Amino acid sequence: MFLLIRRVKHNTWIRQGLKRHYCQNSINISKIRNIGILAHIDAGKTTTTERMLFYSGLISNMGEVHDGNTVTDYMDQERNRGITITSAAVTIPWKKHNINLVDTPGHIDFTMQVEQTLNILDGAVIVLDSSAGVEAQTLTVWRQADRYEIPRIIYANKMDRSDASLPLCIKLLKSKFNITPLQLQIPIRETNGRLIGLIDVVKKNISTWHGENGQKVICKPIENNTKQWEALCKVRESLIGDLADMDETIANIVLDSDGIDSIDSDSLLSAIRRVCISQKGVPLVCGSSYKNIGVQALMDDIVNYLPSPNDRKNLEPFKVFGTSMSARAFKIVYDKQKGPVTFLRIYSGTLEKGQKVYNASQSKSENINRVMVVYADDYKEVANVKSGSIVAVTGLKSTVCGDLLSSSNNVIKNALAKLSKSKETTKEKSMDMLGVDMHIPDPVFFRSIEPPSQSYQLALENALSQLHREDPSLRIQYDEENGQTILAGMGELHLEVIGERIKTEFKIDVDLGRPQISYKEGLISEAKESYQYNLKIGTTLHSVYVVMSILNDTPDKKLLSLDCSPDNASNTAAIQLNRLSIITSTVKDALAHGPKLGCPVSY
Repeated sequence: MFLLIRRVKHNTWIRQGLKRHYCQNSINISKIRNIGILAHIDAGKTTTTERMLFYSGLISNMGEVHDGNTVTDYMDQERNRGITITSAAVTIPWKKHNINLVDTPGHIDFTMQVEQTLNILDGAVIVLDSSAGVEAQTLTVWRQADRYEIPRIIYANKMDRSDASLPLCIKLLKSKFNITPLQLQIPIRETNGRLIGLIDVVKKNISTWHGENGQKVICKPIENNTKQWEALCKVRESLIGDLADMDETIANIVLDSDGIDSIDSDSLLSAIRRVCISQKGVPLVCGSSYKNIGVQALMDDIVNYLPSPNDRKNLEPFKVFGTSMSARAFKIVYDKQKGPVTFLRIYSGTLEKGQKVYNASQSKSENINRVMVVYADDYKEVANVKSGSIVAVTGLKSTVCGDLLSSSNNVIKNALAKLSKSKETTKEKSMDMLGVDMHIPDPVFFRSIEPPSQSYQLALENALSQLHREDPSLRIQYDEENGQTILAGMGELHLEVIGERIKTEFKIDVDLGRPQISYKEGLISEAKESYQYNLKIGTTLHSVYVVMSILNDTPDKKLLSLDCSPDNASNTAAIQLNRLSIITSTVKDALAHGPKLGCPVSY
C-alpha cells in the first residue's frame, strides 16, 4: 500500500485520512485489488484517478490536469506539461476493499513505466477516449497486458462529448483485439445530446449523478414499455448470450430458466467475474470522469470483477515458497534523506524490517533497513507486511526493477526444485515461470550529454546511474572515440525530460546534443561456431568446449536457449543459474555493438 505524490494544498488532509485508514487491522487478501490504469495519452487516466480519490474520501478537493494540481502527477515536469511521465500509485479504500491503483503514463516515450507496473499487477482498467476508440498507444498497452496475462476492464471515457460513440468503441475493440466486449452500461442523453446518466444492464436500473461534484448517485428501476427498457432488453439479451458461450455455469442457468428476464443480477455478476478473471471476455463500462459521471460505478466494477491476488492463476508458481517470503521489485525512487527507496510487491510470506533477503536475479544477499507504507510526502514505518501487499523499503543498494527477492538462497533453491519437479521442467524454465525477466524495449533515440565542465563529470555519472536504476529503458553509453557520453531512450521527449531532471534535481547544467535516430543491424544468414578453452591449474588440465549457433528465430522467442537434446542434456543441466546469468549478460553486451556500424543487433 503506497502513495507517491507531491505536497499539495490538501496534503495534510490526505495524510490524516490515510493514517486513519492504515491504522485499521490488516485487510484480508481477498479484499485487495492491485490494478493499473492504462491508456493512450489524454484518454483521461489521471482525471479518473483524481475522481476515485475524491469519492473515496481521501481528498477534499479534486485537482485538474490542466491546472497542474492533481495528486498523482507529482513531478514538476508532469505539472508543467500536463502529462503523466512516471507511474504513481494510490491505495484507495472502497466498500471494505483496498484498491492499490497505479496511474501510468500514456505517452509511448514512457512505456517502460507501464512495463514495470504490469509486472506486479493483478488487473487493469483500459481507458478509451470514446470519441476516438482504440488508438495507437492503446494497442501497445493491450499487448503489454497480454504479455503478463492481466485480466482487464474497459472504461469508455469522455461519453459527454458530442462525437462520443460507444458502438464505435465496440466495433474497434472487436476488430483490433479480436475480443468479445461485455457491454454492462448504456449511456443516457437528453434531446440536446447532454450525458445525464447510465443504464446498468446487470441490475436493470438507471443511475444519475447529482451535486456539485457528482457525489450523490440516485438509482431507480427502469419503467417497462419505454425506449430505455427496449434498449436494456436488447443489450442484456446479447450480454447473457455471450456469457453463456463463455461460462458453463451461466449456460446451465439459462437452460434451466423460464426466460432471460428471470435470470437474477447476482448470477450475472458472478459469471462476469469468472469470465473476466479467466480472460474469456472483457467487461465494457462507460462514463465521463471530467463531468463526474460513472466513476463510482467503475470503482464498484473494479471490486466486483477484477481479481484479488488469490484469484490469479499465473501466481500459482509462488505457492512453492510456502510461508517463506518472496517479492519482486518494480519501482525505485531516490530520496535525499533515505537514499534509494525500492517498491516491492509481496507474493508470499511476511517481510520484516531489518530482514536479510536474497536477490535471485543477481545471486547476492542484501539487508532491508526499513519497511514502510508511503502516503503523500510522508513515510510510515511498519514492523512487517504480508502477502498481497505493496510497500517501500530502504537499504537495497544493488536491487533493480524486476528483481526477484526471497528469504535466502536455500529458499530459492528449494522453491525452484519443487517447481521443476511439479512442472517437469528445468530450473531455468522454472525461473521464467516466476517472471524474473522483464521486457526492456530497445532505444530508438540517441543524444549526447555533456556537463558544463570536467569538474561535474563524476556528479553527472552518479546522476545518470540513479536515473538508469529508476528507468531501465534509459541506456548510458560511452563513445571511446570522442569521449562523449551518449543517452539512449524511447523518444525525443523521454531524453528531454531526463535532461530537465538532471538540471532541476541534480543541479547540473548539462548540454544535450541533437537527437539521432537509432539504427539496428540484423542477421543475413544463420551461423555456428565452436571454441575450446584449455587452462592448466597445477598439474591438472581443465578444458571447456562450447558450441554456439546464431539463429534468426527460436520457438521460445528467447535470447539464449540451451541445447537440451539427449546428447547434451546432462551438460546443460549442470550449468548453475548464476553462471547462466553471466553468459546471458555477455551475449547481450556482444549484441549491443554489431560488426557493421556498431549499432545494436536486433534479436
